[in-house]
Amino acid sequence: MMAKIDRLLHADWSLSPSKRWYAEARRMDGLWQIHDPVRIDNIHAWRDEVLLSPSWATTLAGFDFPIGVPGQWARQVEVTDFRSWLDALESSRWRDFFDTAGACDDISLTRPFYPRHARKGVRQSDLTQALNVESFDALRRECEREMPGRKPCPLFWTLGANQVGKAAQTGWQDVIRPAVAQGAALWPFDGDLTTLGQTRHCILCETWPTLAARLVGAELSARQSKRRQADRLEACRRLLNSQLPVQWQAQAKASLLSGFGERADGEDAFDAVLGILMMVAVVEGQLPVSSPLSSEARHIEGWILGL
Repeated sequence: MMAKIDRLLHADWSLSPSKRWYAEARRMDGLWQIHDPVRIDNIHAWRDEVLLSPSWATTLAGFDFPIGVPGQWARQVEVTDFRSWLDALESSRWRDFFDTAGACDDISLTRPFYPRHARKGVRQSDLTQALNVESFDALRRECEREMPGRKPCPLFWTLGANQVGKAAQTGWQDVIRPAVAQGAALWPFDGDLTTLGQTRHCILCETWPTLAARLVGAELSARQSKRRQADRLEACRRLLNSQLPVQWQAQAKASLLSGFGERADGEDAFDAVLGILMMVAVVEGQLPVSSPLSSEARHIEGWILGL
């Protein structure tokens, strides 16, 4: 058990403020008090006043966007350490990095996100050809390729319901880089989680709600969808019967009992809670912390908590 960690945050991130929610768990008298998910309307205020709050000994915060870059791309641009490369993004070489390419001719190794908008003729092969990789899967990181079942979308592809590139863009610019500049640690780049939990005030890590659902017993069947309240409700009932050492704050319990309601953003609040429960299981030692074995994963690509 990581005893010094006394607060957990899990953010279901999005470029759209209406779909950006976080859940919080606080360690109190041997239990984790789970609070009702809250929408993040002001990123900067949330970062400075919630994420980096000095009121807690150690905060572990999870984000459901990639924290790391694919190795095949990194080797071509000579990125050997993701942590230090975040600082290098200020240089002129990377000035277009976050400017999503609108046309395939605009894609380059230093401008790798594509496409800016959905339009006829956009193909994944446009991206793979421009980035000199042999397949779409080659743009996935080791942790994404290791994922059982449906694989996460590669970082640089920004089209479709499961794309993560746009969330990563705002997450890196508005949260990760500023928080690291203020002393936050990045797992696994700054060390193993147990050591970081004993020595750092705030630790940032990557999560994936689909994996979290599987790990905490709330996975939906192939015919179910987290966009449907009835399907969420079935999973939420399982969460309420969890054997984890948690105590649900009254409003959080009410949200679970309603399947997070009929609202369109119910799936986002649901994902925020899935992540927080998986993090409780990790911190309590009920799930192993499987740190990446390869040097590339530890220094460049990163890893997904719980994998």
